[in-house]
Amino acid sequence: MSWSTAEIVAATGGKVVRDGGTRSFGEVCTDSKKVENGAVFLALKGERFDGHAFLKDAVRRGAACLVIHSRPPRGGLGGATVIRVRSTLEALGDLARYRRAKVAPKVLAITGSNGKTTTKEMVAAILERGSLRGRPLGGSILKTEGNYNNLVGLPLTLLRLKGRDKVAVVELGTSRPGEIARLTEIAAPDIGLVTSVAPAHLAGFGSLVGVAKEKGALYQGLKADAIAVINLDDPWVRRLGGRFKGEKITYGKGGDVRAESLKPLGPGGAEFTLRVGGGRRRVRLKLCGEHNLANALAAAAMTYGLGVGMDAMRRGLESMRPFPMRMAVERWRGVGLINDAYNANPASMKAALKALSEIEARGEKIAVLGDMLELGTASRPSHVELGRQAARFGVDRLYLLGAAAAQVKHSAVREGMNEDRVVIGKSHRKIARMLEKHVRAGDWLLFKGSRGMQMETVLAALKESRA
Repeated sequence: MSWSTAEIVAATGGKVVRDGGTRSFGEVCTDSKKVENGAVFLALKGERFDGHAFLKDAVRRGAACLVIHSRPPRGGLGGATVIRVRSTLEALGDLARYRRAKVAPKVLAITGSNGKTTTKEMVAAILERGSLRGRPLGGSILKTEGNYNNLVGLPLTLLRLKGRDKVAVVELGTSRPGEIARLTEIAAPDIGLVTSVAPAHLAGFGSLVGVAKEKGALYQGLKADAIAVINLDDPWVRRLGGRFKGEKITYGKGGDVRAESLKPLGPGGAEFTLRVGGGRRRVRLKLCGEHNLANALAAAAMTYGLGVGMDAMRRGLESMRPFPMRMAVERWRGVGLINDAYNANPASMKAALKALSEIEARGEKIAVLGDMLELGTASRPSHVELGRQAARFGVDRLYLLGAAAAQVKHSAVREGMNEDRVVIGKSHRKIARMLEKHVRAGDWLLFKGSRGMQMETVLAALKESRA
């Protein structure tokens, strides 16, 4: 879809400081290396870069319009139109909000401390198999890709909207106060969901109360005619959602959407009866962990709010397969592996350890854990609790990496684990070497830690050592 100078000015409140004469531009781009002929190049400024340094490069590559917030260079801009705004980051969001309003899809927005990506993928899978007002939705769904869920990523996602798109399923991520409110303003959701409130990014929010306030900004920012989807099993979400004055759809125990007759299948997932209002469908979910059942209910509730039928819900949920490094289960040389190394916070650590404990294993259950980062003053008590949980969930061996490893070990030993079975490694590769000596067929291994810990590296080194 094209942009005109008038549209960019209307969306951003910017001022044309140089009119190159072109009346129609291509898509908005923030990376000069990806600029295509006729594109709008928007010069973002971050902590480590400044797009204004690449204006000439963008023009050389074909940019026909430049959106800036500082004084442009005197030469080298060819015939490009230049529009100056107060903040290019704000302008990026404003352009996305303008595109969202112009295309007018139904927007489903998801935030929360855990489960955003999995729930988003489940929602998209259901929608691809569903209908809206009698018309199939397949092929007309836009969704967040990768980690494009922040003040740059969400706008770039919405700027991909085309006229054919009927629904956009987007994640809203945050690491500091105020981001969810702005993201909600940009996305203008028709349906909003907070999956959970748990200790995460506490260095930025200070406390769990701060996290709750930030996540709750999604419900606060919903339009009066929007729908709030509420997780009744999370006390914080239940409280936050209860303040919304508009229509609500609940899920969990006693919710409008809930699971009945649950049959856990260990690493193979679970079977359950999905109940939505008065309807029921038997579903086999192939994702491991009780938390993925909650994600499935959340996805069903969101699509229920859109009017999608239960057959599409069942087919969509049953089509799901584990995502890389998110409770991804595999067998390797007789050993069971759970790669959940994408990220970690106290709630997701507990969920992963619980999933490991529920597996029927012929051998030992081994957890390979890295530090949970960005917890601020809550780091020490959170890692102490992690050690307790490892012991209480019956972990047979514990391999630890990171600055907080000693805290976890001390706590696990105090809770009853044999000290010889709680090992602190000096590096990913050294832990892999220790695992190589002790792991046997029939064992199950869990790999998890914050993204910065890169615990998947231990798994890769273990496989490499036995290649």
